[in-house]
Amino acid sequence: MQKLQGVLFDKDGTVLSFNEIWGSWCETVVRRLAPENPALQKQLAEAGGYDLERRVFAPGSAIVSASADETAALWAGLVDLSADQIEQIGIEALDSLPLVPVTDLDKVFTELKSFGIKLGIATNDYESAAHQHLQGLSVDHYFDFVCGFDSGYGVKPAPGMITAFCEQTQCNVSRVAMVGDSTHDLHAGNAAGAGLVVGVLSGPATAEHLTPDAHVVLPDISDLPRVLQQRGLI
Repeated sequence: MQKLQGVLFDKDGTVLSFNEIWGSWCETVVRRLAPENPALQKQLAEAGGYDLERRVFAPGSAIVSASADETAALWAGLVDLSADQIEQIGIEALDSLPLVPVTDLDKVFTELKSFGIKLGIATNDYESAAHQHLQGLSVDHYFDFVCGFDSGYGVKPAPGMITAFCEQTQCNVSRVAMVGDSTHDLHAGNAAGAGLVVGVLSGPATAEHLTPDAHVVLPDISDLPRVLQQRGLI
């Protein structure tokens, strides 16, 4: 494989701590959807793949893998609200989320950019939320491309986000790495023909879930520059 031209990251669970952000979001939303009804709150959380008592997500669950509008549609069948109304509640809950990076992001991104690598974010969250989170962590300036499920490129596991990244950054997809913490991320990378598909264990998924679809699985993105250098890819 030739040296990489670009690296495309998933956001939550890959760049940001998934449980810290989306556990808080899920708890806030289900309380608003079912005030004073703990049993229904638990049912809603379980439908999204979140354990309210243990405060953890199941690998591959809806909130982990689905887009925001898909999660709203799922919950609409359990409460007397439309998917649009639920989505609006979810959007409002985004304003108060904790932003916890998985590692020293400046170190990782600075090193990758020093090799002339184009960087991107492809998330099944809203594009506006992605920009807000990156700005909140003061790392937005590293990225040449940011998209969400509502950006018009489709949603993962379809390949559209990766294709759009390549088109906008003039990267050859065979010289791009897709990095993510879920099988949706890895399937998108493989569907697009990404030259390298990297799984990370900083989200809910285990190595057992990710290994079949990844060229390499890492504890988190902190090791990425070193691994790429060892493989002669940067």
